[in-house]
Amino acid sequence: MAQQIQHELKKIQVKVGEPFKVRFWEDRTRGSRYVPTYDTAALKALSDEYERTRHVRTNDIGMHSFEFVATQPGNHIIEFECRYGWKFSAEDRLVYEIEVKAP
Repeated sequence: MAQQIQHELKKIQVKVGEPFKVRFWEDRTRGSRYVPTYDTAALKALSDEYERTRHVRTNDIGMHSFEFVATQPGNHIIEFECRYGWKFSAEDRLVYEIEVKAP
């Protein structure tokens, strides 16, 4: 039986041309990382940064932040999937609805 991933929809409101950040905790200890999927015609990625906050030999835990700018008005979805290099399916999913208003 396939595992169904639960996800909570988080909402962000911005204007066209206004940069915004999405930040969340990420544990890379087991080799996973969050990978975003989004409409590249409506949203443009500005940065993808990971800041390690715990300096322990066995842990790699930190804050992952992505910065985007909206190029088109409307409602757009950014879906972050927690992926491992050796697996085809996602372990976790974070979903953000971006409501973009005209300037």
